[in-house]
Amino acid sequence: MQIELICNTDDSALFSNVSVNSRAQKKWVKEVSAHDGHAVIVGGGPSLTEFLPTIKKRQELGQKVFALNGAARFLNANGIIPDYQVILDARAENVALIGIAKEYLLASQCHPTLFSHFDYAVAVSVWHPAIEGIEMHLPTHDGEYALIGGGLTVGLSTMCLAYTMGYRKLHLFGYDSSHRETLGHAYSQPMNNNDVLCKVTLDGQTFTSSLTMARQAELFPAVCNNLLDRDCVITLDSDGLIMAVYRNMKANPAPKTEADKYKAMWNFPQYRTVSPGEMAAREAVKIATIGQNTTVIDFGCGTGRGGQEIHNLTGANVVLVDFADNAVSGSVKLPFFIADLTQPMTLKGDVGYCTDVMEHIPTHHVADVIKNIMDCVDCAYFQISLIPDEMGALIGAPLHLSVYPHDWWVKKFLAYEIVWTDFNGENAAFYVQHKRN
Repeated sequence: MQIELICNTDDSALFSNVSVNSRAQKKWVKEVSAHDGHAVIVGGGPSLTEFLPTIKKRQELGQKVFALNGAARFLNANGIIPDYQVILDARAENVALIGIAKEYLLASQCHPTLFSHFDYAVAVSVWHPAIEGIEMHLPTHDGEYALIGGGLTVGLSTMCLAYTMGYRKLHLFGYDSSHRETLGHAYSQPMNNNDVLCKVTLDGQTFTSSLTMARQAELFPAVCNNLLDRDCVITLDSDGLIMAVYRNMKANPAPKTEADKYKAMWNFPQYRTVSPGEMAAREAVKIATIGQNTTVIDFGCGTGRGGQEIHNLTGANVVLVDFADNAVSGSVKLPFFIADLTQPMTLKGDVGYCTDVMEHIPTHHVADVIKNIMDCVDCAYFQISLIPDEMGALIGAPLHLSVYPHDWWVKKFLAYEIVWTDFNGENAAFYVQHKRN
């Protein structure tokens, strides 16, 4: 499948919601350390009815129920008060989906009408989806906060939201992502009656699905594998398209190691189309005052076109480093070394160049990679993506493993002097050097 969807709310309205809600709501979701809790995440797929006894039992055992959209009202009608109701959609009519829950987790892009629905006695927290440009619309906030990945649907986002809240055991219900005969939900939801439908065929089975749910099924492996890589345990009790995707994932597992992932990725020509390093080269040359006598090390060089552009602009000596031996394009003629950035390296140079690499590093290795790079050079230019990737869907595995806001990255560089930094909603850039004694 190749499905591209646009938001059902235009950017100006969506970011207006973000601006209003983030200033009115003081309780923002932040990252919590891992704990032993279980998150029971309940979508509204037609199979939900069959699993109500299991959901009730899990809640009786102390597991926390996250109800998505209208699933909250359906659970209420069947004697279950969810611990959380989660809503992502920005349309005002979503107020009709609000049920009874112990706490409400509303995305900052939701219409303000949803927030004003509650009085002050009701527990409401706001969470910020990791969408391009959102941080430009957030006010200064006392305390930490997280940008929640997953994107597109409340189902994918809530998997990431639960992870951010410290849950590592995720149990998914009603994630069908397809219709059962004429039913798109386990209950009536008129606001979706006019959704455009499509046919999806996978492993010889054909499913009827809305375009949004088909795209959710397409992205599910990447989100799921991302969380599995972060030590999550995920169970799935659903039906339809999502189960076909799940069985396909088991039959065709994602590459086992990070190096394997990127060896697989570099076999796709479309992964080579854009070179962030090539586009950032001119800025790096200016910021780091790179000249003909400078030795530059391009860490995580990928195609090598970024390092090649620096060499072309300045005549500098450029060395390429990557751990995928098939990354560098044949047209690039620079020295190339295979190395794992999570391990110490013996290379020595003047300036480090590291573009669109750090977000690919597992979070627990970020500090190690920064130190290993800085141990090789006097100073370094970093460009970091702040948004989730989509290319990982090509291999059913996530690529951006550390998606965090600019302020989070600032803290990671505090062991060094930040000479210059800049950011927009999509990228952050840093020029850092060793602190002087």
